[in-house]
Amino acid sequence: MSTAPGESAAPFTEFLTAHLPEVAREMMTAVVRAVPDYEQLPTERVEQDLIRRSEDNLRLFVRLLSEEREPGAGDLDEMIEAAVRRAREGIPLDAVLAVYHRGAVAAWNFMAAGARTPEQRDALIAAVPQLLGYLGAVVPGVAASYLRERQDLHWEQREVKRALAQALLQGKPAELLAERFGITLGRYHVLALRTSEGPATDGIRPAMRVIHGEIDALSPQALTVLDRSGGWALVPATEPGARLDAAIAGIAAAAGVRVIAGTATAALVSDIPARAEEAGEIARLAIGLGRPTGVYRMADLALQYQFARPGPARAWLLGLLDPLTAHPHLMQALRAYLTHDHNRVAAAESLVVHRNTLNYRLNRIATLTGYDPGRSEHAPLFAAALTAFDLAAADL
Repeated sequence: MSTAPGESAAPFTEFLTAHLPEVAREMMTAVVRAVPDYEQLPTERVEQDLIRRSEDNLRLFVRLLSEEREPGAGDLDEMIEAAVRRAREGIPLDAVLAVYHRGAVAAWNFMAAGARTPEQRDALIAAVPQLLGYLGAVVPGVAASYLRERQDLHWEQREVKRALAQALLQGKPAELLAERFGITLGRYHVLALRTSEGPATDGIRPAMRVIHGEIDALSPQALTVLDRSGGWALVPATEPGARLDAAIAGIAAAAGVRVIAGTATAALVSDIPARAEEAGEIARLAIGLGRPTGVYRMADLALQYQFARPGPARAWLLGLLDPLTAHPHLMQALRAYLTHDHNRVAAAESLVVHRNTLNYRLNRIATLTGYDPGRSEHAPLFAAALTAFDLAAADL
């Protein structure tokens, strides 16, 4: 494909046209041998598709050479259609593009071996600029179409997973939707994801994009419903807890925000709504109590979970501390005493008071409440009461 082909291109085009099936087979053989993704295709696919596409490619090449022009948009329709099919089949882009380069080399070598006369060799060399121009137009066009299709497929798959996750979280029938898109339902870790906004930092990626990336990397079968503040993820329960922890830590590090995940495991699909409510409450407690980035389970916050719910026990515990709320120094003494595991010396030192002062305050607490924090049977009541008090103060 010379820049001024005219008569000098005739020997080239005539030879290529005469040997087109042979050149196409050489191209196909080179591609299958060099590109593993194509080598694994069924033989009938190779015969019916790759060889035919190679012949079409060569015919277009000859026609453009004869017409002395580079390919236009309409000339690439069939190649773009093939690229779209490859994208849907999951063949990597580098393998798709390698076909054109490997095919061009194979075709060139075949032509070079058949060039017997000086005229044929001159025509072959004169075609080099247009061959490069041809590849320069075809490869970007095919790559762009492939990437657009992959983006569309990725969006479509994500929307399907989002719709499926929403149905499962709401307890709606989801089996037909899952079956239609080849998604297997089973036991899930139900994660309630919550993020806190962090300062804008160069190099820090938006939280939603990071969450999508980390959850997809954790399990391609995971289902998500996300927004800017977090959302929900249903991760197959076959994934170990340590991987969940690592994924949440990775999200926090990459996005530059605090990330809290409350989690509960749904043994059945029908359990998902209840476990989602549980996971959401755990996440809310962890955030309200100022817990750091991490995955929190019922075992981590069981006491706080129970005391956050209205009931007679919670009301009684809050009432136990009512006489002390007007005396901050007594509340401080009680906290210090319980924090230091009933060690009065350590508690007094943390308060920077004499031990006798601490003893006086503890005795005063016993007088006001009727319960003695120094007694083994009363101390757990005060610990539980402080937990309930802190949850109420945080409006949890």
